Formats: sequence, C-alpha cells, structure tokens
Amino acid sequence: MKFKPSVYEDEQELLLDLIELHCSTPIQLDPMYSKGNFYKKIPSPELKFDICPQKGVREGDACNLSMLKSASISTMILDPPFCFGIHGKTEQNISAKRFTILKDFNALRHLYCGILSEASRILKLKGVLLFKCQDYTDSRTTMTHCLVHDWAKQVGFYPKDLAILVNRNRIWNPKLTQRHLRKVHCYFWVFVK
Repeated sequence: MKFKPSVYEDEQELLLDLIELHCSTPIQLDPMYSKGNFYKKIPSPELKFDICPQKGVREGDACNLSMLKSASISTMILDPPFCFGIHGKTEQNISAKRFTILKDFNALRHLYCGILSEASRILKLKGVLLFKCQDYTDSRTTMTHCLVHDWAKQVGFYPKDLAILVNRNRIWNPKLTQRHLRKVHCYFWVFVK
C-alpha cells in the first residue's frame, strides 16, 4: 500500500486515496453531481442527483432526498458552492453564469446545514461522507472549513480526516488590491456517522 499524504495537487489521486483508505464501498451517492467532474478515475455513483440535472442525472435537492430511505447509504460525496456575495454584485459576476454563487453568508449556512442534516439522515451507522469545501474571501475571510467541521459535529458526524487539494492555477483579478492571502487550496473532509 502506498503512502497517502494529507496534501495533494491532483484531485483524482486525492479521491482515490480517500476512498481506498476510508470507504468500504465505492461512492454510492452524489446529490450535487453537476457534470460529474469527480468521476474521471473513480466509478460514477449509482445514485446521481442535481438541482439542475444534466443527461443521466435525476432531479433532486441535496437538502431533501425524500426518495431515499433513512440509513440506506454507506458512502456519499458533497461538493456545494462556496462563493457568496461577490462584493454585493452576484448577479453581474461573470462566474455566476457558470457556477452557483450564493446570495450571502446566510444562504451558505442554510445550504450547508441542510445538506449535512440530510446526509446524516440517509447515511447508515459508520457511513462515510466526503465533503469538499473552500474558505472564501470577498471583503472578509470566511473560514468555511472550520464552520463545516462544527456544523457536521452538530448533526452527529465524527470528523475522521481532512485532506487539502492545492491548485496553484486559480484565476484572480490583478486589478484588485490584495488584502488577504490568495486561497489556492480547498478541503476534503471525511466525516463518519
């Protein structure tokens, strides 16, 4: 078995290692599937939902998966949007046309608490949730990975592990005056019910 670090530059390698180390089954559920970018080297889950489904994906809200029984899933993954506010100009932002950008921090909190609560409901005892998140700076920094940790614990998850994915090629606006360190990484929490 190869050494598995806590910091990666390749998302596929990170996912393969997390699944091998922490999951007794492949990912069974992705309720925020989008275009399935996670599944280049790992098997696509049997259960794929999205609020705006693409071909081959069922419509579903990750906060309310009533079509799934409680304690019926062993492994799932969540990759929610992390941007909000965008200097109060979300509707005009060019990225808003490509990615979901939440209105404000309250919308982020509502979404994250909702998806964590629903994940807790549908996961079996000892079920594993992989949760991708990123800290975010608009005019101030939100340490989202810390909040996700706390919100997950509140609904009964044990934070078993944490991996960091570094992307040194992230875009940025050179016209802005930098007041915070540029976030070139995201987190993958491993939560166990």
